[in-house]
Amino acid sequence: MKARCLLGLLALAACQPQSQRLLLLDLQLSDPIALDATAEPWHAAGYTVEYRRFYPHLTRDDLRRYRGVVLLGGAEPERSSDALSAGDLALLGEWVGRGGVVVFGYAGDGEGFLDRWVMNRWLASQGSGIVIGDYALRDTTLRPAGALESQPYAEPAEGTGLRDPGVAPFPFGRNHGLLVSRQEQVLARTSAAAFVYPPGQPAAARRGAAVTAASRVGDGLVLVASRHALGVLGLESRPGDTPLLDADGLARTRDFLIALARWTRRPAEWAHIPPARAGRRIVLLDSPRPVSPRPPRLAPPAHVVLESLPAPGDARRRATPPPPLPWAPRQPLRALWAPLPLRPGTFAAPRRASLDSLLAFLDVGGFNTLIGDAAAWAADSLHAAPWERDAIRAAWRQTVDQLETTSFDWIPAIALREFRVPVDTPARGVRGDTLAAWCALDSRLWDQALTPATRQLARLAAGAPDLIPAVAIDLDAAGVGTDSYAFCDPAWRAGLAGLPADTALGTERRERLRTLPVEQRYDTLLDAGLLDAYYGALERAVARRAAELRGQARRLDPELAFALRTTRFPSDWWALGLTTGLAEPGSAVVLLTAASAVRLPLARLSAHGAPAVHALELVPERLPAAAWSRLGRLVFAAHSGFWIPAAGGTPGRPRTAEGPLSPDSLARLIRRLGK
Repeated sequence: MKARCLLGLLALAACQPQSQRLLLLDLQLSDPIALDATAEPWHAAGYTVEYRRFYPHLTRDDLRRYRGVVLLGGAEPERSSDALSAGDLALLGEWVGRGGVVVFGYAGDGEGFLDRWVMNRWLASQGSGIVIGDYALRDTTLRPAGALESQPYAEPAEGTGLRDPGVAPFPFGRNHGLLVSRQEQVLARTSAAAFVYPPGQPAAARRGAAVTAASRVGDGLVLVASRHALGVLGLESRPGDTPLLDADGLARTRDFLIALARWTRRPAEWAHIPPARAGRRIVLLDSPRPVSPRPPRLAPPAHVVLESLPAPGDARRRATPPPPLPWAPRQPLRALWAPLPLRPGTFAAPRRASLDSLLAFLDVGGFNTLIGDAAAWAADSLHAAPWERDAIRAAWRQTVDQLETTSFDWIPAIALREFRVPVDTPARGVRGDTLAAWCALDSRLWDQALTPATRQLARLAAGAPDLIPAVAIDLDAAGVGTDSYAFCDPAWRAGLAGLPADTALGTERRERLRTLPVEQRYDTLLDAGLLDAYYGALERAVARRAAELRGQARRLDPELAFALRTTRFPSDWWALGLTTGLAEPGSAVVLLTAASAVRLPLARLSAHGAPAVHALELVPERLPAAAWSRLGRLVFAAHSGFWIPAAGGTPGRPRTAEGPLSPDSLARLIRRLGK
């Protein structure tokens, strides 16, 4: 009897590690910076989360090692990325058949149609009774809470064990409505006022539509939600969805995600979920794009590594103060991003009047910095006629003279959209698909666009050191192919040249890789386990060029700092490389983004060798007037300042969430921030 008990205990101990391990795969190959918040609730629920970034497909070894898998869908065909393969679908069926847990986080609202289509076919083949809808849910009745694009709230469904008495709705990111065969499958529902808006059709109500649903398939569990909902607390690809003013709601979101993760570990609580019905053969011949027939591997390639998420450290402590600005360590950034009337052809008198109006708005609003496109392209002989160069230099002189009489800083910006994209080397994606944008490592981007523009602005800053502390680069307006658009010829050559010597690539094989057709490049690196080394080489190449850019600018103005404007927090090889190259100890890069949860990402960037500070984007149209007086405590506790975009200079038709108001009234509201 004792021997039997001992054997039972040993068996239990052997099974325990697998029951605690969760594999996280992302077909968009997101940097761990972007997925920490996605993994955190699962970690808090007791899982050991391991992220395999550079082989995002299932292998047979995964069936043995992990109890659960969170599979985040790709962005195809709207944006280049990896996608589900036939081998993935085969192993998903085996996974749930063995009692495993499959969580599929689809990409939605303008991306990820291919993987949603494929997963719908797989769900039908398993008899799950779940269908992912085609259209994103909307709700125009929400109380404004500071999100750039408000999304419908959600709440746990009754009878699931996930709903506490008196629970209130919580933010849940972007979602498509889920169709279920039985209501017992619903784990969370959207708001009562939600609707969808199919193109060319009237809006259709989706009151209380399912946004999270589950099905028992075999002895396992299939759970479906959007990747935006699973990562709503962090740096998902839509950072403007976070309601800044609803801290209590975000706390409820985290509580629900942790409860959901714990629920997946307790098969006894699945009892109310109906079992799947009889399945059917899966047919993929009519897919929007061909599904890869790649069979499952026995194990991932040798060079692929696992990373535990979320990252450990002290960055989660709320008491950590935000780092100071490199040029003003005692005051936060209070900036307006507005285009100045600098384009050649603008007369001096209208320019002065426009600038006077803008400065009055800055003064009433309590701003300390003006940022905007300085039309640097017009100062370079490669891109502008002589009269344009003379005109922009005269406009800069007039602007400097006018601003030097004030207490404001001016940060002139470079917008690469002003430079014509060459047609012979477009950005190339995972499948060789083209994007009408710069190839990020095309030498012409650096030598004929970024470097001349930066040198012109550095020379301008050197002539007014007390006025111009930094130069900004607008990455949103850059027109540069990043993320998965990493396979154009200049990037391919730089990536192969930067592969370390210990990658087991001989001279002959390297030479064959150089001539590989573009549509085969991603798959070749994927199967060889070299994607990690390749993306690292691209990032280092960008960092080297950015460091050279910084060096040339600092020779003209030794104290010059840099700022980067981007909707998404830097988490791809292009933005990370730029940040790393432009930063140096004692001179952090200023990031201007809409991301609100940045403590841990900033710590990761610092550990990555890229010290940075962050200023949060605020949009008055999304904020109620009464919120400005209390918003400062939220902004300055976690960020080094804020910035407000104004597309046309001084807001000609300003408004808050309640409606339109005068520019002077809006400026007075903004001035309340921080009081």
